[in-house]
Amino acid sequence: MARKLRQKYFVTKELRLSIAIIILWSLLITAFFTYFAKELSERIGDGTLLFVIIMAGYILIVIVLTMLFSHRLIGPFQRLKTEIKLITSGDCHRRLKIRNNDDIYIRSFILEVNRLLDDFEKMHRCTESLIRHIDSELLNILSYIEEGEPSKEKLRETVLAFHKKLKALAGEARH
Repeated sequence: MARKLRQKYFVTKELRLSIAIIILWSLLITAFFTYFAKELSERIGDGTLLFVIIMAGYILIVIVLTMLFSHRLIGPFQRLKTEIKLITSGDCHRRLKIRNNDDIYIRSFILEVNRLLDDFEKMHRCTESLIRHIDSELLNILSYIEEGEPSKEKLRETVLAFHKKLKALAGEARH
């Protein structure tokens, strides 16, 4: 219950702040334009021309704000998508970059993804190390077999030693 409350009200504070900023700017710009429209109506009077000017102004405000905020909120995801493709293609050392003008919620998201990428890179290094060790040990076993007729007991000991090393490596990978 406490966890759900925390998630619902506190975890998304960056998103709430971003939305509040969008709403604040929208209200300020609309209030400014409304004042401008009132002043304009006093100068040119009521009529069709005033209606057209006001409607054009509000449409322009909506278009500009939509482009501005969608670019600010959604725009970085195309860049991030490209960077993620580079990472999944094998560049495991790469991290997502935060730009100065990225939204605070996107910044928070990027930090979490970079933590995930750190874990991914660590797991990738462990996997590569495990593959190298397995390959090396299998080559050792193969060379032992090719040396001559190994006894079943000696072959058993070699395989058990290999198994023990694998378990040790798996234990290291978990930590």
